[in-house]
Amino acid sequence: MADRDLNEVLDEIDRGLSGPAWSRLRRDDRAEWLGHFVSGIALAVGLKPIEHLDSGVRIDDAGVFSAKVVVFTDKTIVFADAVGRSADPYDVETIVVARPRAGLAQLTISDANSAYRRDVFDPWPGDFTVSAEWSYGAKVTFPLSPIESDEHRLRFTRLYAALIEALGE
Repeated sequence: MADRDLNEVLDEIDRGLSGPAWSRLRRDDRAEWLGHFVSGIALAVGLKPIEHLDSGVRIDDAGVFSAKVVVFTDKTIVFADAVGRSADPYDVETIVVARPRAGLAQLTISDANSAYRRDVFDPWPGDFTVSAEWSYGAKVTFPLSPIESDEHRLRFTRLYAALIEALGE
């Protein structure tokens, strides 16, 4: 990975921000904040390889939104949040923070399907959620957006496995 540069990191993050809500924000020519937000995430990641990236956006018909991005590298987690109204680019608040990956103190599992009632339309474990809490107070519930594809399900499964492995490190 010696040849990795920040442009590659930026491209990888940009590709990870997918789905209808992200597309809607990108199409809004007033969303000048988005480029700065993605740049901040790339700079917080640095040249480290990205192991996991999850993101979610909630946006209503009036353009009021909240966006969350969490990026895991081997030693850090980047937490990025943006809230505001897409119609007013000066009314968007963003924050990008890099924290140590170590210190995962608790995982809470919710919404798993029944281990005893299984069928084709209700497979086990289903679309469960994992709330992760670190000793420094950060708390995030994954997945950040509904699972809409097999690739997203695979990414979430890998993230879940990494969180279980990291618990107590």
